[in-house]
Amino acid sequence: MKSLASRCFACDEVITNPICSQCLAGQMKVVVGEYDQKLARRIVGFSSPASEGDMVCINCSQSMSLCAHCFSKDIYEYLSENNTQIAEEFINRFDFDLRQELM
Repeated sequence: MKSLASRCFACDEVITNPICSQCLAGQMKVVVGEYDQKLARRIVGFSSPASEGDMVCINCSQSMSLCAHCFSKDIYEYLSENNTQIAEEFINRFDFDLRQELM
């Protein structure tokens, strides 16, 4: 059984895509920035305290406690409120099972 530290603090599911929100935010800014620089600048990753979680990002080895799904969902909802076209492009690239949840 996985420890609680390997779970997302937002949804309490086991983190299966260990990419931290800082790394995802960088990638998301590039995609969104192709369409709207102002929206892209508002995308900021979540930093968990170093003591939280035994899960580490596969890109930067930073400790993480927020799953890619929950972070992507938050960014998608923000984009949906501000620009539906960009939100659709975003979900094509950063799905992380969001479509299943939104349907």
